Amino acid sequence: MTTSEARLRVAAARKRAGLRWRGTPWGRNADVPGAWLRQGSLRLAAAVRSPLDRALERGALTLRGYDRVLRVAWTMADLSEIDRPGADEVGRALHLRRGLPR
Repeated sequence: MTTSEARLRVAAARKRAGLRWRGTPWGRNADVPGAWLRQGSLRLAAAVRSPLDRALERGALTLRGYDRVLRVAWTMADLSEIDRPGADEVGRALHLRRGLPR
């Protein structure tokens, strides 16, 4: 991938996020409060969140880290041009956060 292609991909991902958060005080995934990501209308299904929940229960992840993983998973979904993160995006984001197994 060239720099120009990467720039276009990032711009498209930011546009997706901006459209999703339209009507809210947030414009980027990084701006969305963790509580809203965990409990809001776009809350991920329990099966998708289960690796995060297990890491939190084991003490391998703090709640702040949990929220950061969710934000990265949403960004990965935007980069992949999908509507919401699935188990793959959450697993990859969790791995990036701590090197935890998916």
